[in-house]
Amino acid sequence: MNTTDHPGAFHVIDAMASSGLRDVVISPGSRNAPLVIACEAHPRIRTTVALDERSAAHIAMGMGLKNRIPAAVISTSGTAAINHGPAIAEAAYQCTPLISITADRPVASRGQGLGQTVLQTKLFEAHALLELEVDETKMAVDEMRSLASDAMRVAAKGPVHVNMPFAEPLYGVMEREWKELEPTVGEVGSASAAIPALLLDYLCVHDPRILLIGGASSFDEKWFELAGNFPQKLAAFSDVFGHVRGEGIAGASDRLLSAFGGKMPEGLRPSCVVTIGLPPMSAAWRAEVASWSVPHWHIGLEAKAWEMFGGEPQPWKISATHGLELLLDALPSFSSYAASWQVALDRISRAEEQAVEQLARPWCDWTAFDQLSKKMKRFESLHFANSTSARYAQWFDWDAVRLHANRGVAGIDGCLSAAVGDALMHPDQKVGLITGDAAWLYDLNGLHVRPFPKNLQVVLINNGGGNIFRWIQGPEELGLLPEFFEAPFLQNSEATAQAGGLDYFCAESPALLDDVFELWDNNPRPSLLEIRTDGELSAKFYHDLQKVLFEQMGSTERIQEKYESNKMDLD
Repeated sequence: MNTTDHPGAFHVIDAMASSGLRDVVISPGSRNAPLVIACEAHPRIRTTVALDERSAAHIAMGMGLKNRIPAAVISTSGTAAINHGPAIAEAAYQCTPLISITADRPVASRGQGLGQTVLQTKLFEAHALLELEVDETKMAVDEMRSLASDAMRVAAKGPVHVNMPFAEPLYGVMEREWKELEPTVGEVGSASAAIPALLLDYLCVHDPRILLIGGASSFDEKWFELAGNFPQKLAAFSDVFGHVRGEGIAGASDRLLSAFGGKMPEGLRPSCVVTIGLPPMSAAWRAEVASWSVPHWHIGLEAKAWEMFGGEPQPWKISATHGLELLLDALPSFSSYAASWQVALDRISRAEEQAVEQLARPWCDWTAFDQLSKKMKRFESLHFANSTSARYAQWFDWDAVRLHANRGVAGIDGCLSAAVGDALMHPDQKVGLITGDAAWLYDLNGLHVRPFPKNLQVVLINNGGGNIFRWIQGPEELGLLPEFFEAPFLQNSEATAQAGGLDYFCAESPALLDDVFELWDNNPRPSLLEIRTDGELSAKFYHDLQKVLFEQMGSTERIQEKYESNKMDLD
């Protein structure tokens, strides 16, 4: 078959394909032409074309979210290569598979001031798990193929960057044969099945006071089964993106802390904390946990566990799923500490219902999300943009099997693009994105992709800009909120939706949302539902809800007195 006449491009792509690479996202350019030709000609490679390199890299990252197989993203040289950086950083902190391949000018031409030239060697050294340069003018075929296989193996755990210099001419082709190699199996990593001795000491007491805290992590179906044991055996808190959800599992740290006036009662504080996944979303919740000064173990195969509570955790190097299984097996069949968490969560849930009714459910972001959580029933995967969308998501139960937000770095770049990549990988599944107007505009180039996924549905909450800054003390007090922080750039999203080829629907009230939701939900084409709310009212309701929730619960002192008198019923 005719393919590129550049040996580096041919052998790197062929070796990666032999090691399991199937999907490549390409941004148009010239210096990367040998890689484009090699990918297009390869029988085992599927290509996607994305205009913007920053979006392209996030699309490739989204492709690896479910199956954990690295997808590659290819750029031309210069600033195009640098634009892979945000996705590489996100993949690094999320431990998501990703390979960035950047074309470069020949090594001999560096330092001559040529166009589209930057220093691309070790460009992402701070975040990539592996940095390679494959120079076809200096390396033998076996060396290039070996490096490509290494890149695939390492990329199963996080981002890898491969820089490839090419000399002109760039568009030549020749007849080559693809090589069949045994697929390279990614490293599983060493794991210790035994529960660490010190942690075992905390489990082997009469009533273990263990609190599991889950942050964002990749989905594992086994967790649904394991979570069924939590109410009886293990107290648990999990961000919604941690996929550890079910009865007796706390979420929404804002809800939890508000209910107790910002400080957890002594009766609900554990003797040790066990974490899985990324750090929990809320800084206030992390500070509260840190204030307990209890031992902290982290379950996972990450290279380094996060010092999320102010001190270095004790690592348990085992898969999170296997570790949870062993932990549950070691716990007694009933824990009064876990039961006290269950009682507290039930009381908080009732107090929240009362607080919402007391505030008369105005049309705002919170009530819009409440309706969406009840209506969005047919989605296999739901993505949430940073910042307020991801935070509102914590308050509600969602039927989607997989939930995702770019919480590794928690930037607003790539939120749409990651959903596009996920949808492209699973054309038979319905994939949704709930985003804000600022995040939508910031990643709008994620729509400029071929082929475009027909199974993507977008909800855009247009509240007039970065509403998260109304949650933070400072911007409004300075008088700079509207102009410099909230920055409302989008009046309505109809034009942007149509420019991206999406059908458009709009709702400005609960009644209108009821009217248009089914039309949007059943629309056979990719479509966008814009929900318009008042940003000032939305922020006020969110603050009022937390205040009234605490009032409905009663003071922390009263709750503490009930614990101290061994009265577990918080009614």
